[in-house]
Amino acid sequence: MKSRRRFRLVTLLMGVTLASLAVGRHWRARRAERAVVELSGAPYPLPTAGRQMPGPVENAQVLGPPSEPALFQALAGWVPDPPRSTPARVLAYAWASPMSLAGLLVGMASGARPRIREGVVLFPGAEGLSGWMLRTRGFQATALGHVVIARGNPNPSLLAHELVHVRHAERLGPLFAPLYGALWLAYGYARHPMERAARLGGRRAHVRGMDGLRAAPRSARSR
Repeated sequence: MKSRRRFRLVTLLMGVTLASLAVGRHWRARRAERAVVELSGAPYPLPTAGRQMPGPVENAQVLGPPSEPALFQALAGWVPDPPRSTPARVLAYAWASPMSLAGLLVGMASGARPRIREGVVLFPGAEGLSGWMLRTRGFQATALGHVVIARGNPNPSLLAHELVHVRHAERLGPLFAPLYGALWLAYGYARHPMERAARLGGRRAHVRGMDGLRAAPRSARSR
């Protein structure tokens, strides 16, 4: 009888210990998930949540998990150049066309007037269902193939962020959506490797813009 009680007591203590360890591990992971580090030197406020906030915070740098595989670390730094030759551009537009078609449908639902900018169809000032979806998710813009839908007129930094997604779609074509979705499930939004790459592209555009502003003559800046 005593041995049974001892066994139950030991089992209970082991269960409580394991549960405490699991809870502690969960909260440590939550704290690590919320920890962000800005290494770009740009004056961006830092996000403390897993979704994109309004303003320039979409380009704040968020580090990946400490044990991230090298392949995904490389993906987080993948900012491809646009295709240079005409055949390469034609192939890129064709390869990304399924996503671009979906983007055109979403863009037309925004009620915005489309324009061509940087080789993509831009729908600035999105309203309607598309605008509501962007506002609900806290996004300033989104890219689907060679289509960018934005809540306002995107500045160069934000557009550069979205153009990285365009370049990804050019390389991956129909594989972009399932790969992006799988990584979203694994990483969430803030640490998503492709989003980290897009933020990197946005920060580079910001730095180029600041360098150009510093290099401009003072008289030109005062106009």
